[in-house]
Amino acid sequence: MPAVLAIADYDLPTRSASGFLLRWIAPRMGPVTLFSIFDRKLPFRLLAPPADVIVGMGHGDPDIFTGQNGTIILEVGEYDPKEVNGKVIKLLACQCGVELCQDMVSNGAICSMGYKDDYVWIVDADLASTPWSDKMAAACLMPVVNGLNSLLDGEEAQEALGTELISYSINAEAEEDELIRSCIEFNRKNAVLFGNGGARIKARPDISLPFPPPPLLIPLSA
Repeated sequence: MPAVLAIADYDLPTRSASGFLLRWIAPRMGPVTLFSIFDRKLPFRLLAPPADVIVGMGHGDPDIFTGQNGTIILEVGEYDPKEVNGKVIKLLACQCGVELCQDMVSNGAICSMGYKDDYVWIVDADLASTPWSDKMAAACLMPVVNGLNSLLDGEEAQEALGTELISYSINAEAEEDELIRSCIEFNRKNAVLFGNGGARIKARPDISLPFPPPPLLIPLSA
């Protein structure tokens, strides 16, 4: 079945997170990625209905998930239920676990995972063109990658979230920087799942790129 990977890339936080998803998740989710200027409502509306899994990364509020340049992708009371019905959904965005994730389950999503507060991490701005090489950001973002890969391996959603949580714990225990460790622990505390934790998607091939993508040269917003 098709999959939807919708990832913004217009400021430093979205550039950082999109880099990790491009490096380790995009190769497993099929040929079409809604990246950068393509991460908007109309393409999402067209591609989402037949998909079994949606992974989104952008900015969020309790009731809103946004794409490129803050354009609204999903908003409570404003989306077509066909966009979420029958799907496993993961949103890497601030606060969507407060209201939007629950609303999507109420509108037919099998399960939805998000965060009930801001998602926080430390970014090395000097690595904006190769964000996947940012070791400070990796302390928080690689647990998300590990959880998504577990989901794409065909594991249950609750098991995939468990993989993410365990990865946070391992990274926090090994982290010497107090600020980074506090970010890891904060994200771990706020990760939530609504709906059927036993949900699975069709396993995707275990594809990994032997080399990282070329440097990202798209200018960031001021």
